[in-house]
Order: sequence, then C-alpha cells, then structure tokens
Amino acid sequence: MTRSAAVFLKTGSQSRRTFTLTAVAAVLGLSMHGALQAAQDWPSQPIRMIVGYPPGGGTDTVARVLAQRMGQVLNQSVVVENRGGASGTIAAQQVVRSAPDGYTVMFATASPLTGAPLTVKGLTYDPMKDLTPVTRIGGGPFIMVANPAFPPNDMRELVDYAKAHPGVVNYASPGIMTANYFFSEQLNMDAGIQTVHVPYKGSAALLNDVMAGQVQYTLDTPGTTLPLIKNGKLKPLAVFSEERLQRAPDIPTAKESGFPEMVGGSWYGLLVPTGTPKPVVDALYKATKVALEDPDVQRTLADRDVIIEGSTPEEFREYLTKEYARWQSVTKKLGIEPQ
Repeated sequence: MTRSAAVFLKTGSQSRRTFTLTAVAAVLGLSMHGALQAAQDWPSQPIRMIVGYPPGGGTDTVARVLAQRMGQVLNQSVVVENRGGASGTIAAQQVVRSAPDGYTVMFATASPLTGAPLTVKGLTYDPMKDLTPVTRIGGGPFIMVANPAFPPNDMRELVDYAKAHPGVVNYASPGIMTANYFFSEQLNMDAGIQTVHVPYKGSAALLNDVMAGQVQYTLDTPGTTLPLIKNGKLKPLAVFSEERLQRAPDIPTAKESGFPEMVGGSWYGLLVPTGTPKPVVDALYKATKVALEDPDVQRTLADRDVIIEGSTPEEFREYLTKEYARWQSVTKKLGIEPQ
C-alpha cells in the first residue's frame, strides 16, 4: 500500500467518524430542542394525578384538594385517577410506564416508595431510579390507639404490659410494606418487647377490630383516630410527633414516654416518571408550592393534621433516601426478606 493510499484511508476513516459524531450531535440537538419546546408549551392538555388508593379515603381527599388548586394555578385540568391496590404499588407501576412528559404525576405515600422495595419480591420498578421527586407535600404523625378496655393508658404502660405478657399483645397494621408496621416493629426492637403483628387490607377493617377488642392497638393518622377517640371508641396512648397536637393536647408524645425515635407517620409526595424534562419538574414544583400556600388548601390539610412541607425536588430525594435507609435497617434486624 502506498503512503498516499494509507493517508487517504486514514483521512476517510476520520471523515466518517466526524460525520457520525456530527450526525449524532445534530440528532441530540434536535431532541433537546424538542424537549425544551415541549417543556415551554407545557401544560397544553389535562394532567393525570394517579392516586394509589380508593376514592373517599384520607389520601384521596388530600389529593383532590391539591389537584383542584393546582389546576387553577396551571390553567389546565388536573384529573385525579384512583388506581387502588397493593398499597400503592399498582399506581406506581402505571406512572413508571407512562410517558415522561409531565402529563402523568403520582400522588404517593410511603408504602410504594420506601416500603415495597424492602418487602415485595419481584417489584417491577425501582422508586429511586424510575421516579423523579417533585415535592414532599407534607405529613402527619401517627397516633397509637388501643381498645378502651386494654389496661395500659400510655406508651410506657404498654411496654411494661407487653414485657409482662410476651407474645400475647396483638397490634394491627395495613400490611408489612407500610410505615405503620415499620414503626410498630421499631418499637418492639427499641423496647425489647414481643407483640404479634396482625395484617389487614385497610384501615377501616383493622380499626373495627381494635374497637371490638380483636386486636389491642394500632397506629393511624389523627384525621382517622381523633373522631373515634372523641367518641370513646378508642383510647390514645401516644402521638408520634415532636410536640403534642393542638387539637389533642392531652395525648402525650412518644418522646415523653422515653422513645425519642418514635417521631413520624404518614406523608404525601408528588413524583413523575424519570426522564421528565427538568423545566416541567420545576414548573410542577412551583405550581404545587403556590397551591399549598392557598388558605383553603392549608385549612383543609390542617383539619387532617397534615403539616405542610412543600420541599424542593432535591430535598424530597434526600428525604426518600434517608427514609429508605431507616427502614432498611429495621428489616435487616428483623430478618425480613422480600416475598
């Protein structure tokens, strides 16, 4: 091969590589331009807010209040779609499979994001990879409630009673992927007690059994438990908050009973499929923040003892990471394997 031929081949190869890189850059440029244009035009059609629980429940109520106000802020309909079942994982799967264009958002609780990955075998999505956080809307503390005939009157007395009756005391939860279950088992470990878990498919059935004395205690939200406490159907033992609730100042905190780690409860967050353009994620966050500043929205959430957060996408991701690590530690100590 002559030198000139070799030079020609080398130059030709370089030219082909240059052409290929230029073509790829052009395609990427068009793709980025299209994404930016789509983000600028967003929202040009109704937005679906997927809720993983049935209509009429506490989660659905908060979602609908928020969706209505967000629709007004965005000048576009935000339509709530209920996809109940499997503690929110069915809804999560639907959102993950949706186009990442900002027209499908997930109104989520802890179960499908931090509980399911630790307890469900063969889960078809990874919350930290397949979903992008928008904002943590807010949360409320659990209240530990018991059957009125149950001897203990506060959390410390419950621990003492359980120690004196190992394996006899039962507690109810909506399932092993819920924060209700994780908090109850953390108490068992921290206090060195043995209580028996009785899983249910929903709060209504488990609360009925607590009131009937079939199980001794459970954890649930203030919006659900306070009316039943007021009517004498349930007895409060502790609230899992930093301070006592304004609406129920007589209920002591778990911290007052000597369990400072027992702070937390239910929370709500907004997420979108990974790949959603950042300008759209930012616009969703801003719209949610404006909605949460509305007096009517704040009043409704306050009535349900939801403390508004309105965290940034970055803050919400950090929160999810910490929550997952917290409950991962609990499941490892309990020897829980996904099933």
